[in-house]
Amino acid sequence: MRLGMIGLKGHQSTVLTGMRQLGGWEIAGVAEDDRAAADRFKQRERLASKAVVFDDWRRLLDHCPMDVCCVCDENGVRAEQLIALAKLGVHVVAEKPLTTTLGDLQRVRTAWTQAKGRLTMLLTMRHEGKYAAAHKLVRDGAVGEPLLASVQKSYRLETREDWFRSFKRLGGTIPYIGIHAVDLMRWIGGQDFSQVAAVQGTQGKRDIMGETESHASLLLKMANGGSATAHLDYLRPSTADAHGDDRLHLAGTEGVIDMLGANKNVVVLTSKQKQHEVEPKPVPNLFVAFMNSIQNNEPTPIPAEDCFRVTEIVLKAREAAETGKVVPLS
Repeated sequence: MRLGMIGLKGHQSTVLTGMRQLGGWEIAGVAEDDRAAADRFKQRERLASKAVVFDDWRRLLDHCPMDVCCVCDENGVRAEQLIALAKLGVHVVAEKPLTTTLGDLQRVRTAWTQAKGRLTMLLTMRHEGKYAAAHKLVRDGAVGEPLLASVQKSYRLETREDWFRSFKRLGGTIPYIGIHAVDLMRWIGGQDFSQVAAVQGTQGKRDIMGETESHASLLLKMANGGSATAHLDYLRPSTADAHGDDRLHLAGTEGVIDMLGANKNVVVLTSKQKQHEVEPKPVPNLFVAFMNSIQNNEPTPIPAEDCFRVTEIVLKAREAAETGKVVPLS
């Protein structure tokens, strides 16, 4: 099987790990505008030893036959890449968000309604054991009806490439990292959202962050009337041991569950059991699960519709922050 790669600016390591686990894969071509980065990638990555390197992603699509494409370029150019790939009929694993504007999102959605391939997105946190375990606990009724969810994503402030510092090229902090928070609350809690309000700001460390927001907060209404919040920041001190501090709290009519930072277990308290920890079972690699679903003609674990919906939510959340208005999510 042959993989094409557009960009080396995301979580392509998830796809590479899956390729090694599956076996029988090779990287046929890499499109990357940073030629030095592409050359370093070829030297260190055995699967890419025979890959052809292109400066322009369009030339990759024109001259490099592939079965699957991994799209990890800058966020601002992803829409055109996804539209072009939809016409090729290949399967696609894309970085998030799918697009940086609502207009582009509609164009991509329209293109993929006609596509023969499947589309998924690198919502990598779904394939971390504790979040998958929490998803199952809620489905099994451990907390009853979910009525409140809260996610924290706090990242260490580090030197960033120029594209990250540009609003046009990145799309902002809410779409970029807020998409993980929104997706986890929606997926684990099993509730969609009906409206969103948000605030964001660029205060602090402008020399590092540029136009990109250093913090943001979202308030969402669940479809069942519950509430959800997400707190995002790039204010974690450099003295921190780990790059990120991710936390999730979900409360329902029969109990609460918590996922706390480096703790790999789910902390559970229900009306029937005192507080205890649930150790997660192993979760398959995202790319392995995606390819197995295609081979077995089964539903995609992270279906395209989820990718479109969660991208829409975070783009409207950014609109809410920009306008100061509550934005409907119908």
